[in-house]
This record gives sequence, C-alpha cells and structure tokens, in this order.
Amino acid sequence: MQWGYAASNPEKAYMADCPTLLQLDALYGGGTSAYWVDTQVSAMFGSSSSREKGVVDGIGIFCQSFSSQISGFKMSEVMLFFARYKAGRYDNSYGAFDSRRIGNAFFKEFVAERNKELDLINRNKLAEEIERRSFIPPAGHTSWSWLQELRKRASMGDKEAIKQLTPP
Repeated sequence: MQWGYAASNPEKAYMADCPTLLQLDALYGGGTSAYWVDTQVSAMFGSSSSREKGVVDGIGIFCQSFSSQISGFKMSEVMLFFARYKAGRYDNSYGAFDSRRIGNAFFKEFVAERNKELDLINRNKLAEEIERRSFIPPAGHTSWSWLQELRKRASMGDKEAIKQLTPP
C-alpha cells in the first residue's frame, strides 16, 4: 500500500502516468481491478475494529461492483481516496466498518473534492504556461522598440533575430 505517499502527494496522484482500473483489467485480465480494490478494502477492514464474518464475506461482492463503477479512475487516485478515507477525512464513522460507506464517501465526497483539486491544478498549469510564454523585452526597450531592433538585425543577417521573428 502506498497510501501515505499518495496522501502526501495528491497532485502526483492525480497527474501520474498510471493505469485506470479499466486499463488494469485490459492489461492483466478481467477481475484484476476487483482483486486490487479488494486488497485495499481488506486492508481497511483489517485495521478497523470490526471483526464480523458477515462483513468479510461481503467485501468481495462489494469490490466487484465498486471497481466496475470506478473503472475510469487511475489507481493512484483510488489510493489517494483510500488514504484520505483511512485518515478520517471522509465518512465520520470509520470505526464501524461498512463497505457501503466507502462507496458513498467516494462518490459523494472524494469525487467532488477531486474535481476541485484537478481544476486548481489545471488552472495553475495554465498560469505557468502563460507566464512561460510571456515576453519581457530587454532593459531599455519596449516591446515595439525591441521588434524594430530585431527586424533591423534580421535584415543584416542576424540568425538569432531571424529565429525570434519566425513564428513557431
């Protein structure tokens, strides 16, 4: 389990080049994602105070259904969810294990939070890209005077000036 790493690095969890649960099944065969989710849920059950056999028996059935419903999410995102759930961020009744609460917390709390976080990440990346592309003319020049200077240099054969004047 890499829950701690995912919880400490949510942006990496969202942006990781990591397979979705659907891709996991495509790579390793149908049912692999359900097995992987079962491992995560079983770890949560094992660390809870619940010891009811009926709950254990229902985990597999829940995981088959749950994994099919979250198949479009990356494994790293699902790990982030489980890390946050285990830490008590979602569902205020973690002590009494109930797999339905995991599903409810995922769809009602995590997905909304994920969407907000992804929006912020994407806005920050866009702002960084705009900043990277912004042009600040050399000292002593305005953008117009620098353009005029580049045109003058290009007309005299300056390859760097020609390169700067040539659109990408």
